[in-house]
Amino acid sequence: MARIIRVGGSSSATSWHDALNDLHADDVLMLGPGYYYLPQGRKLTDITIKGTGSLAEDTTIYGNISVSEDSRYVTLENLCVNTTTDNNSIFVPIETDGYVTLRNCCVKGYGTDTAAIAINGKVTLELYSTKVTGGSVSMYENADFRLEMNDSQIDYPSENYCALALEGHGTAIINNSNIRGSISTFTKTNAELDLNNSEVDYVLLHGQTWMNMLNSTITAKDDSCLYLSDDCWSNIVNSKFNGGIYIDKKTHTIIQNSTIDRMVVVDEAKVTMNNSIIMEHADFQDKSNCEATRVTFIGNMNYEYFLALSGKAQLNGHDLVLHPNQADLAVQDEAKLKTNVLAEQNDTLNVEYSKRPNVYILGMHWTAKKK
Repeated sequence: MARIIRVGGSSSATSWHDALNDLHADDVLMLGPGYYYLPQGRKLTDITIKGTGSLAEDTTIYGNISVSEDSRYVTLENLCVNTTTDNNSIFVPIETDGYVTLRNCCVKGYGTDTAAIAINGKVTLELYSTKVTGGSVSMYENADFRLEMNDSQIDYPSENYCALALEGHGTAIINNSNIRGSISTFTKTNAELDLNNSEVDYVLLHGQTWMNMLNSTITAKDDSCLYLSDDCWSNIVNSKFNGGIYIDKKTHTIIQNSTIDRMVVVDEAKVTMNNSIIMEHADFQDKSNCEATRVTFIGNMNYEYFLALSGKAQLNGHDLVLHPNQADLAVQDEAKLKTNVLAEQNDTLNVEYSKRPNVYILGMHWTAKKK
């Protein structure tokens, strides 16, 4: 039978040491505000631990929590886990098949490349109103995972390591959350990533990753704030990119109702765009292909070309809006541009081309500049 065990906060309460030495399956530990030290190597099995303070950090567990191999679940509520050594704050081994749930918690990593939360095995990880700092949340190669992250934050900006690492096989659903740092998938990743109403500095996708992005913002201003590679498929709706998108290899990408500062598409990547805006520069190279409908391409003096095609790239446009702002359009090598344009009367368009038959623009006066 499940027991409720009160630790701290009253003279009659059980001590932390005694509670740990007499844990039964399905026990609920109610921890009063204070500091609790978890012995090295202690594993938790089928347990719920709740802090009773006003804030999560009122109840702090010092040490690193390991989930046992046969645990069905571990639930932490309204408390802080702060590792005191260079170990994972929360570690789930490969043998585990269960749930790890954090509600209104704070998880503090050691500030190194060691993950704050490390997931292996078959695990559902639930993060609700939880903040992770000083380390990543990492799903490793052998993980069969489901991540549900709601109203939470991962604060781990790093030039060398990602904030949320998704390897292995599984699904990550991120809602109304903020990630300072990058979301990354890898060559062996086979996963679905759903990013909804959230902010993240970078998204870097590899392997076989299917991404759905809705009402979200990529905040970094670098050339590759969003990087799509390998065999990734992406469906992006009503989102904003403060920096550049870089798309390569055999990716398939659909972009709708979104704003992008700049874009580069190479290799055999395929892009379909609708009702979107590219603010500074778009570049299609190699054998890339783009179908664009009601897309606005805007230029400025930061780039010689506001729109450039080279190699054997192709762009088929429908009802495009072109605002060169003194920048040129380039169609080089064997690349082809075919579009009809909706544009303001005062716009002028200079097109630098290698072969005039490869350029077909209807609905706007343009001046040829043979390369």
